[in-house]
Amino acid sequence: MTYSFDPILVIFSIIVSVVGAYTCFDLVIKIRTGDQTVNRKLLVGASFAIGGSIWSMHFVAMLALNLPIVIQYDVLLTLISGLVSVLMTAVALLIVSSAAYDLRRTLIAGAIMGLGISSMHYIGMSAIRGNCDLTYSTLWVFTSIAIGMGASTASLWSATQLRGVWRRIVAALVMGVSISGVHYTGMAGTSFLPLDKALEYSQPIFSPFSLGLTTAVATFIILGWTLLTLMPEPQAVSHGSASSAPDKAALESTTETESADKQADFHIDKLPVQKNQRTYFVYFADIVSVTSDGHYTTVHTKDGESHFCNHSLSQVEEELNSPDFLRVHRRHIINLHHVESFERQHDKGLVFSHGGEQPIPVSRTNISKLQEALGI
Repeated sequence: MTYSFDPILVIFSIIVSVVGAYTCFDLVIKIRTGDQTVNRKLLVGASFAIGGSIWSMHFVAMLALNLPIVIQYDVLLTLISGLVSVLMTAVALLIVSSAAYDLRRTLIAGAIMGLGISSMHYIGMSAIRGNCDLTYSTLWVFTSIAIGMGASTASLWSATQLRGVWRRIVAALVMGVSISGVHYTGMAGTSFLPLDKALEYSQPIFSPFSLGLTTAVATFIILGWTLLTLMPEPQAVSHGSASSAPDKAALESTTETESADKQADFHIDKLPVQKNQRTYFVYFADIVSVTSDGHYTTVHTKDGESHFCNHSLSQVEEELNSPDFLRVHRRHIINLHHVESFERQHDKGLVFSHGGEQPIPVSRTNISKLQEALGI
């Protein structure tokens, strides 16, 4: 029998998988660079983000399917398909994030995740209940599995190697479309054959469109909650608590002064950066610029390298705390010693630095500060 898809729900299914992929990428980066004490929570969050969005994408896409018969879904098999997706994703993320980057581990993890996507799809398809029988084309089945493995491997490599919000967005788009490709490739090789004897099935309480839209919106809410809840808290600076007793306040003041003196004595002009679950330190003098990367930053050095730093741009600005550095844009800090040239563009500008891959924008409010600092 012939079938078609609701285009709006198809678009929603792709968006769900893209948002889930981006959320997973963001959490995987934290797993590889964060503290071991929070990595378990991040791993669970990333597993539910991508595994849950894969399942949700499949579910929304199935609800987009228009058949000339009424179909329903076996609740148990539907839930099992989602559980398989989350568990196999968790195994893949555990493999790829438990050590430094290794191509062999990435290929193994990508194969496991791809099999998880495919398993989820065909278990979910077996949950269909209606007056029809399903048959599959062997060629299309293996093609969909190959797409799942290839896309998963590419996405895991991107999640562990790429830096920058826009690169993660592009990678999430590729991964999201690829996840959807597994489903719709599998559907291209699926045939729905009518049964000789019709079975009685009651109409669902919700229409496929309403149920699919509700599922997509609920997934967005869950992914947003996951991303915001597992975001590392900013480091708090304790200034001591006020006390009504004068002697206690004096004692706390003395202690804070001594602590500040000790910090000043042991202060080093280095900024911590992360790579392959190890912390390195970059000398302030070697920093060309610092760029905001969402809740984190990317540190560009004079040797042309870019390093991931899990501090926010405001935290980095406080740590640098030197007249050598100037925040010229809400997303950029530059080292004045590495400035090669400056170009004025109406009420804004561009700074070109030694070792910098791209010019750094200067906002209108910071033009005068930069010109004064450069003596122009």
